[in-house]
Amino acid sequence: MANMTITNIDTGSVVLQDPQYADELLALAGADEIADGTILARRKVVTAITPAAGTNTGDGTCTAAAVVHAGGIVPIVGNYVLSCIEAVANGGVFKLVDPNGAIVAPYLYMTAGAGTATVFEVAGMTFTLTDGAEDFIVGDSFTLPVVADTDLVPFAVAGVGGACIPCAVLTYPLSAASGADYPIRPLVSGKVRREKLIIDADGDGDDITKAQLDTLRSFGIVAVSVAELGDYDTQD
Repeated sequence: MANMTITNIDTGSVVLQDPQYADELLALAGADEIADGTILARRKVVTAITPAAGTNTGDGTCTAAAVVHAGGIVPIVGNYVLSCIEAVANGGVFKLVDPNGAIVAPYLYMTAGAGTATVFEVAGMTFTLTDGAEDFIVGDSFTLPVVADTDLVPFAVAGVGGACIPCAVLTYPLSAASGADYPIRPLVSGKVRREKLIIDADGDGDDITKAQLDTLRSFGIVAVSVAELGDYDTQD
């Protein structure tokens, strides 16, 4: 009787062993084709921030606020408070305090000048202070609310609000006709084929780094390189 030797073949499956899945929502900004093997991340905070002025004497504005990459820093959920600590003609010096009361930026200097706008990037956020007709005085303030988010999004190297921290893998393709929250069941633990992992923005996994794989491992997802043939090998 002929002996048959079976060598592993590439079945196209991302999963290797012991998969565990979870019901999640995948937030997409627009129409997209998400391939199986796409690495996902959890966005911890909403990227848009809507500043609210206090009972101010100065009528300058705080606008264009948003969460930014800033080295992967994710702002704390809650109200940041930006307050004037020194009055300056057509300007001012401000400090930024986080929701826990810690000072994260003690001296933020506006560029003095009538109607001048100054852009700041600090604590994982960006915002613009613009001088108004009435100067800011000490105690004038703005609240910058950072809102929690728990949706998964495609992992991005420079993703904001946590989108740069890989934590899950989609093991089947998804076709999205428009931007929306899509119910999915991603893999959240188990062994996967390293060669099948994909960064959505790249369309492949050529630029996946060891650090990113180590982060996946910290969430329980182990990527293993597997050398496989494309067919069964039968021998007498």
